Amino acid sequence: MTDQPVEETPFIGNTVQVAIVSDDLHKGIDQLARLGIGPFAVFKVTPANCTEQRYDGKPARFEMTLAFTNAANMMWEVIQPESGPTIYQDFLDAGHRGINHVAVDCGELTYEQRVAGLIDRGYRELQGGVAFNGDVPFSYWHNGDPDAPIIEIFDFPEGFEPTPDEVYPAPAA
Repeated sequence: MTDQPVEETPFIGNTVQVAIVSDDLHKGIDQLARLGIGPFAVFKVTPANCTEQRYDGKPARFEMTLAFTNAANMMWEVIQPESGPTIYQDFLDAGHRGINHVAVDCGELTYEQRVAGLIDRGYRELQGGVAFNGDVPFSYWHNGDPDAPIIEIFDFPEGFEPTPDEVYPAPAA
């Protein structure tokens, strides 16, 4: 039994996203499409549209392809690393595929309050940046315990609806 008290109002809030990492984005999406999840909005993320890139506490340059969709009350994401150091490439290099992290909303806390709360709980940032042309801060956090999940936080601004580079699979006519 743990001696850790459970907060009456959990800091973590709602789990809003499950993220899968694959070395083949379309194959990863196809696995979810078989379950009726999709279609996905696909975005290329590069230093040109994602600033303040960080990896392991240091400035970095990375590229990735992301795909998002909503199914019921959950956002699903599939990520394919393209270049540079990322937690996604680390995951693939360790021989893994599949679920990599979950994103949480931390209730009504601001992005900065979420960061402070994670640090207060012993978490450190693994990777982060500001994507979608400076509109969306994001970061991944872990506490160093192999049994702990990687937590992502992000902040979509009000009315955020970016234009995807691709939609996959193509919606039914």
